[in-house]
Amino acid sequence: MSRVEITETGFETLSMLARYMVSFVGEESALRLTDSLIDIAVERLSDRPLSCPVCHELDLIGVTDYQQLTVENYKILYRYDKPSDTAFITAFMRHRQSAQALLVSYALLR
Repeated sequence: MSRVEITETGFETLSMLARYMVSFVGEESALRLTDSLIDIAVERLSDRPLSCPVCHELDLIGVTDYQQLTVENYKILYRYDKPSDTAFITAFMRHRQSAQALLVSYALLR
């Protein structure tokens, strides 16, 4: 089984997603959603880290090392490091949210 780690950016985007969802589903449901996304990501990526496609949005701009796990209406972006057999989750976002915009905003803010 592969290791799965959530990066600092991964936790930050998960927190942003939870804050956004509170206004639609309430705080308790938003927290259940984020817990569920973590559980699903860890389960799937520890068993089959190479089963997800490269993130199409990022591939269009030449960034080919992010893979995308889609869970219902949410995207989970991660990088898989084969030598350490570890999937590093880097972002949680809504399905309609732009991965390109998220990448650019994080690059500008850091």
